[in-house]
Amino acid sequence: MKARLFLPLISVALLTTLGLSSCTKNANFTEDFNHIHDRQWLSPDLWTIPIENWQVNDGRLECTGQKNNMKTVLLSHIMSDQGDFLINVRMGLLARGDNPGSGGVIVGLQDDTDMDIRSLCYFGTGINIGVDTDRQLFLAERSLMLPENFDLNDFTLHVDGVQHENKAILRVQATDENGVTSAILEKDDLESFSGALALVNHHPSGRHYKGNTRFWFDDLSVSGSAVEYRPEHKFGPILWSMYTLNKGILKMTAQMPPLGTKDTQWVELHIKEGNSWVIQSSEQIESFSRTALFTVKDWDASVDHEYRLVYNEKDKTGGETAHFREGIIRKDPIDKPLVLGGLTCQYHYGFPYRPLVENLTVSDPDLLYFSGDQLYEGNGGYGIIRFPADSAILSYLGKWYMFGWAFGDVMRDRPTISIPDDHDVFQGNLWGDGGANIKPATFSKTHGTSGGYVEPLEMVNAVHRTQCAHLPDPYDPTPMKQGISAYFTELVYGQVSFAIAGDRMFKSGPNEVAFWTGRQDHMKEPLKNMAKLDPPGLTLMGDRQMNFLKNWSQNWDGASMKCLLSQTIFTNIATHHGGNKMVLLADLDSGAWPITPRNELVSVLRSCFAFHVAGDQHLPSLVQYGTNQYRDGNWAFCTPAIAVGYQRRFQPERLGWPIHNRPDHDLPNTGEYRDPFGHPTYVYAIGNPIDDTRDPNRYQRAQKCSSGFGLIHFDQTERTIKSEAYRFLADFENRSDPANQFQGWPTTINQLDNNGQRELGQLPAVELDPETQYVQVFHEQSGELVYAIRPQSSPFVPQVFAQGTYTIKVVNSNDGSITEMKGLKLD
Repeated sequence: MKARLFLPLISVALLTTLGLSSCTKNANFTEDFNHIHDRQWLSPDLWTIPIENWQVNDGRLECTGQKNNMKTVLLSHIMSDQGDFLINVRMGLLARGDNPGSGGVIVGLQDDTDMDIRSLCYFGTGINIGVDTDRQLFLAERSLMLPENFDLNDFTLHVDGVQHENKAILRVQATDENGVTSAILEKDDLESFSGALALVNHHPSGRHYKGNTRFWFDDLSVSGSAVEYRPEHKFGPILWSMYTLNKGILKMTAQMPPLGTKDTQWVELHIKEGNSWVIQSSEQIESFSRTALFTVKDWDASVDHEYRLVYNEKDKTGGETAHFREGIIRKDPIDKPLVLGGLTCQYHYGFPYRPLVENLTVSDPDLLYFSGDQLYEGNGGYGIIRFPADSAILSYLGKWYMFGWAFGDVMRDRPTISIPDDHDVFQGNLWGDGGANIKPATFSKTHGTSGGYVEPLEMVNAVHRTQCAHLPDPYDPTPMKQGISAYFTELVYGQVSFAIAGDRMFKSGPNEVAFWTGRQDHMKEPLKNMAKLDPPGLTLMGDRQMNFLKNWSQNWDGASMKCLLSQTIFTNIATHHGGNKMVLLADLDSGAWPITPRNELVSVLRSCFAFHVAGDQHLPSLVQYGTNQYRDGNWAFCTPAIAVGYQRRFQPERLGWPIHNRPDHDLPNTGEYRDPFGHPTYVYAIGNPIDDTRDPNRYQRAQKCSSGFGLIHFDQTERTIKSEAYRFLADFENRSDPANQFQGWPTTINQLDNNGQRELGQLPAVELDPETQYVQVFHEQSGELVYAIRPQSSPFVPQVFAQGTYTIKVVNSNDGSITEMKGLKLD
């Protein structure tokens, strides 16, 4: 039985004291939790942090964690800077811990950087009000002792306030279930109480509460003229969606929160036909990832389609509420240059990245690519849970939800490609070794330099499903070791063929070659014999992905340009690491290692003139790979990180390391540079952070740390690739201002620049129809593909780079027929 609610009289007394009358504008909010099934997600109005530390249980809200500043934030109602309010919340001790703890509310959550409700949830600070287990009632720094017979197990906290012009007054009183009432605690020297409201377990105060003291909450009511209703702040239950469109197949995931077992477990996809919504399909929510996956075949990609996702929520009382999320499935942009938005690495201090997201939205890219580290272990302001699997998944989801909350609106109306990187699976660095298992004890002792995954299989697969399930079906769906899913695949969109590959999944671990002390992934002394780091048997992409990429490089059906999307670039660019600018000779976490597999991969990429887009390194970079000589490979763009955490720099000139043949722009630290693994690399542009990146404003800090995003323009008619690198705080009202981009950008290359080998001669010209046919050139002695391409025009004159005899194949994309010309030699 719930105790009756004791309403205070202090609000009337307070208003009388100030000589003010209550405004008629009121936006009341009440929640008794009686209608909500037992679950960890509460409602669209309330957001819990961390999500795994809160639950609705038997009609009340309970905190189950042991962290500081565990909050339930009221999203849909905020306090304005004028008027009055009254808050009542019933609460009590759920568990008395070994250490002092507190429970209550925070009023007036504000953030110096951004007053967006998402910022207030994670960075907002306000006025702490509540009780603690030392039997104190407190309001900010003021406190008084509760009566000796006051029952902390069940009481109601009453908070009211009034604000007029530049003066605000707050009062708090507590009444237990037996009617025992505390004295009134007042604070009359406040400038404002405007901002968000949160219920809290363990206030963020100087007492640093922590431990297993936990409170429950119930019967929350908020009313008054200062209370404003903001329905646009609500979040859920359909949190966001991601989709891809590929060769007539639409795939979409609807991301849901952690619902209860008695909640509705199905989501519907509706497509608008004329003026009516037609149910396309209904899909069950997968229990681990909390996603519903839709696959629609025979999709008409020639026109835009309106869609909506529908979730019919049935509560404990039998009531039903339909929740909707609407968007556009865009037509395939085959009639215009394709613009790809490249994004990576979201360290939480920049959340919700509002200036960047607004600029990205204005840019209106056709396709989005998130290359990994959509979260970090510390995102949200709290740590992770590694085991068991169900707890690890919830820990992951709470941080993953921040990604969707930041980018969900821009993702709803365009295709999105996302792939996980190391931090997404709670590993600071990942060498996947084909899905091998790392025992937790070994992981901690080696700093994670063994090949494999430390997290439970179910957690890793949940990460893959949330981020990759909406991608086209995998090229080879065979699970890796342990049953870990693989996601590498191809997506053709806007006449550009994207290979989506994971350069972490199969990679060998540094423990296989490291012979030095300290961190096995950091080589601190130069080696005269690189063979020690390059024994036979090491893998980068792995045999399965290399088989995929070799087949992809030859097949040009539906495509006139190609691009590889993976996590990191295949060279060791950084010379300095960390905020204190440590010099690091070589990093085995970079894509430059293992050496021989890296060179084999670059050879495959240049054989199809593929541009490479990646992230991971927190260092905007535009480079051209080399294998045997400088600039004989393809070009690669490491896009800026959304919000840089761990800083990297490329400053060989500061160290006196040789770099030659600068580009025409003559920018420092650019030119031909042999990386620590011996790879000849042409660095065209670099976006180093400034020396002092400290700043109390989170967005200014992101700017100083070289945060931002990339845009890549694929012009299928001119066969050019233009890359842009925008800073976090770029001014898009003056978009052409050079200061908006990192130095060296924008830059345009030709598609053919992605194979930089020096021409030795030419084979006979080939007549073909570029609309329906493409060319493959093979070296007959080795049997290897020299290159494949859909020529821009006819006749096409094949160039070759070595002596020998060649075969040319002309492939018809429509029927698969092949015309061969064998035994061709140089003119």
